[in-house]
Amino acid sequence: MSPDDTLSVAHLLGGTFASLLVFGFLLQKFFMGFKRENTENSILGMMHQELERMSEQNTKLSTELGKLQDEVIELNQQIRNLTTENQQLHAEICALTAEITKLKELSIIKHKETAWHDQD
Repeated sequence: MSPDDTLSVAHLLGGTFASLLVFGFLLQKFFMGFKRENTENSILGMMHQELERMSEQNTKLSTELGKLQDEVIELNQQIRNLTTENQQLHAEICALTAEITKLKELSIIKHKETAWHDQD
């Protein structure tokens, strides 16, 4: 072999080796990127599932909150009705108290009149 042939073979082997190194490096990068992409996709999938779960919980909570609001409205209506009834009872008690007071006054007056007639 001549020195030029040896140099050409050395260049060819060096180029092949360099190409293999670059190819190996690129292959490694590809697999690392693929792993990272799989990890990212896995994380995104888990986040999506969690968002769906939270959405379902939010729907349930909204439904229950609506029921509670309906019950609060009903309780407020009952309180208003009881307040009205209480006011009416209070008015009746005041009227009865006034009548009792009048009866007591009449009783006192009659008692005094009978006491005067008995003295005569």
